[in-house]
Amino acid sequence: MKRKIINYLYPIILAAIVLLLLFAAGCQKSNDKPPKMEGPEPEAHSGVFVSQNAVFTFDGNNTVFVDFDDEYLKVLDNPPNKTFYTYAFTWYEFGQYRYDAATNLKLYHEESKTMLDFIIGGTTTADRITISHTLADHEKLEFIKKE
Repeated sequence: MKRKIINYLYPIILAAIVLLLLFAAGCQKSNDKPPKMEGPEPEAHSGVFVSQNAVFTFDGNNTVFVDFDDEYLKVLDNPPNKTFYTYAFTWYEFGQYRYDAATNLKLYHEESKTMLDFIIGGTTTADRITISHTLADHEKLEFIKKE
């Protein structure tokens, strides 16, 4: 009887060891970091950027005046409107990053503690910002700088 139990125990222990080794091999520290960018960092946005559902007015000092239309306010769950937000372009959750390679645009309203996190939907330039936040009739909002 003992011999029969030992015969079954060996493959179970071996399988458990193999599973633990596979699990340990899969749990390695991520090496995901923002890409290294060549050249000088671009200047901060300034001026008026217009899209179909909002207008952003950047002051060049990490502050933006936000004016959402009624449809977009509803989609965003009615954040503060026609007011100033601080903003940062970020690389995922790794913190602030230059806008020409950023993955997110985060807006923060100090008084209400409201944070809006938009996914960058294309390459951001000094004259164009494309963010993804789905509306019923369009998938991305493209903000184009007014001349």
